[in-house]
Amino acid sequence: MGGIHSSLAAWAVSSRGPLRMEERELIRRAQGGDLPAFEQLVRGWRDQVFRIARQIVGDEEGAKDVAQMVFIRLWQGLGRYREGGSFAAYLHRITVNLAIDFHRQQARRHPTDSWDPVALDQIPSRPQDPNASLAPGEVQRVFRVLSARLTPRQRAVFVLREIEEVSTEDVAEILGMRQSTVRNHVLEARRILREGLARLFPEYARGQEGREK
Repeated sequence: MGGIHSSLAAWAVSSRGPLRMEERELIRRAQGGDLPAFEQLVRGWRDQVFRIARQIVGDEEGAKDVAQMVFIRLWQGLGRYREGGSFAAYLHRITVNLAIDFHRQQARRHPTDSWDPVALDQIPSRPQDPNASLAPGEVQRVFRVLSARLTPRQRAVFVLREIEEVSTEDVAEILGMRQSTVRNHVLEARRILREGLARLFPEYARGQEGREK
């Protein structure tokens, strides 16, 4: 399982841009109603917001809807952000809450007790070489299928802690839970993903076990 989540984390890190030095000034200006400043903030954060939303929601179109709602909510409530606090944590909290709400709404409309057979067909064939690695796009598809068995909270914790590499302390603050609860969610998510990997993609699971020994 380490191979899947480490590959996802590496992809997330490579997708991040450097923190803009003028971000604090942009926030102050946006709080005063400066739309161009807000648009620049959006450009700096939209990729990460979309990425987190997609991992929690599970599909690209839904993630686009969530990302749009996130920035609408941010614009409407930016006055509540207090300078000195973590803007990343503030934005992550909005993103995660809206993504979880969206995921739950979709689950109520389309309940399922098993992995989506259409999604299963998207899992790439495993090469014969057990030491071969999945391409980044394949890792994403495998994770989307396997994470369908996680609860929205487990998925949010796993995405923030294991993929986005947010600290346990910050994840606890973002999601309003104890740090021990964060750690428990991570452990349970790893177990579920590992079992799903062994069931749905045994060739890849065996390759991971060989590398972890």
